[in-house]
Order: sequence, then structure tokens, then C-alpha cells
Amino acid sequence: MPQLLATLWTPAIWIKAMRERQATFPALFSSGTVQQTDLMNSVASGAGTSANIPFLKDITDQSDEVQVEATAPVNDLGAPGAVQVFPILNRVTKNSGTALAANVSGEDPVPHIIESLVARRLKQRQTTLVAMLRGLFGTAGAANVACALSGVRLGGTTQENFTETGLSATAGQLISPTMFVNAKALMGELADTLKDGCLLMHPNIRAALEIQDSLNFKTLQKPSDLPFTITTYRDIPIFLSNSLVRVGTTNGFVYDTYLLTKNTVGYGEKTQASDVKDVASLAYFYDRDLNDDLVWDRTRFVLGVDGTKWTGTPAGQSATNAELQTTGNWSLQYQSPDRVGAVCFRTNG
Repeated sequence: MPQLLATLWTPAIWIKAMRERQATFPALFSSGTVQQTDLMNSVASGAGTSANIPFLKDITDQSDEVQVEATAPVNDLGAPGAVQVFPILNRVTKNSGTALAANVSGEDPVPHIIESLVARRLKQRQTTLVAMLRGLFGTAGAANVACALSGVRLGGTTQENFTETGLSATAGQLISPTMFVNAKALMGELADTLKDGCLLMHPNIRAALEIQDSLNFKTLQKPSDLPFTITTYRDIPIFLSNSLVRVGTTNGFVYDTYLLTKNTVGYGEKTQASDVKDVASLAYFYDRDLNDDLVWDRTRFVLGVDGTKWTGTPAGQSATNAELQTTGNWSLQYQSPDRVGAVCFRTNG
């Protein structure tokens, strides 16, 4: 017998199940790169369109001086601080019963619907993060643009390794193990922590790299606490995104690839309420006239890359992905870009 979603709507169970599945689904947001903390969750629950995240600047590169008896040190290097700014984002997705397959003959539709909602939300979050990375690295548009993190983009502001005429790209403009190693080197000492971070790339880039360097790809045995396996390249976990490509201005394609260390991305989510007026809520309505189920998935979350500052002013109540992708809406707060824990390179394949 087909089951109406109305008879199975238990908000507390649905919200809890979505939260748990989101934490274990094999996506970038369940990698070591993204760190969700109680502080960030609290920030997401507050007011405003952005949040200040204070930090102390790194003092490990300060030089010492020779002690002189009965004389105070010449320099007081202090422990200066600064403020990162992360955008707070309000998003909503509405579905009717048809899109959610509310009637599944002989089956309980709830697991199917939760799976769909969770997978969609993770894809949406990943798309938002990619937009943010493109804004920080200037990878949505032309080559060699100056931006917050152009110092850790392979080729910098003078010699990026791609062309807008992708069909005539040379070997030096295509992905290779050498290009990967050169990009990784931009991260400096932080490169040693990449095994707990991620390599975010397009499936076509992974395929091209695997053809050239298959021995450095490994599939890890499934850890006992995770319901999925992980493929690595040179011991760095791989996560894929089909959105990491655009059409060249003349022909062919341009791909952007990112290396991110552990805890580089800060993330917080306001806990969803059920069937109430709230910017973070999972709400349900059964339309008796149309005999249709409606579900609204409203979320409020904060997202940001460590050491950076959101300087944009949203046109609406929170920033769109297009605004996050705008290079001029970001600045660097750390003393140098290689402290952020993120690098990028662009290729034609």
C-alpha cells in the first residue's frame, strides 16, 4: 500500500536523522578539512549577515636577540591579534511530494527522502564552498588576477598554467604529477598536514592524473567508524566536484583544483527547529486540495576559510554564491597566504 508522508512526519526524528547522515556522508563536509565547532554553531545562531572571528597572529617566526646583563630587551614583539570575518548564509529549498517520491509502494519513504535531502544539502554546501574558494583565489575568471590568495595559486599573477583556447592547450597546461608537486610546494611547511586534509578536484582531472600516475592512487580500507571508503593521491584524500570547470572564453575547458589542509574551513550550523517560523527549520504541510506533500528545508550556517576576511556587502539578506565568488569581496588576514592552508592551480585538462 502507498503511504502518505503525512502519516510518517515526525519532525524530531527527521531532523536528527538528517543531522547524523550529514555528518557521515562521503562528501567534502565530512572530511578533515572542514571543522564544525560549538563556537561556529553559536555564531550561526546569532544575528547579522557576517561574524567576526578574532585570532592571535603567529609568533613562531619572530627572531630572538642576544641577552645583555641588566638591560631590557631592545624589541617587544608582542602578540598582535586581528579579526577574520565569515559570512552567515540563509538558504531554503522547497519540494513537493512528487519530487520527494512521497508515495513509495510497499516501501517506507522516509529513508529515501532523508537520503535525498541530505545528499542535496551536502552538494549545496560544497557548491557554496567552491564559490567561496573561487572568490578567494580569483579562479572564476581570467588568468593572473590579483586576489586574497593569489600568492598560493600556481603561477601567481604572472604565469598561470592554462589557456582560454583549451583545444590547443600544450602539455604544460594539462594536469601532471609535476604540476601537482609544484602546487603542493606553495603550501610550505603546512604541506605535511595534507594527509588529514583533502584534494578537491574535477573527475576529469582525477582521471587524467590517474592515467599518468596510477601507482600513487590508493583506496583505503573502510575505517570502522565511517560508512564509506576513501581514495587518496599521494596519501591525500580525494573529493570530487563536477562544478570545478568552466568553458574557455574561446574554446575548450578550464579546470580549477584545490589542496586544503586539516581544519582550513570553519563551519557552523544553526540547529533546525520543526514546523515553526525560523530561518533554520524543517517544515511540512499537507495540501488537502491538491493531495500533495510540501517540505521546506531552511538552513542558516556560517562558513569561512581560515585566515581570510569577507569584505562584501550582500545585496539581499545574506550573500549569494555569485557574491561569494566575487574576488573583490575577500581579503587576507594572515601575515602571508601560505599560512592559510590552501593552494590552487588551474589547467585545461
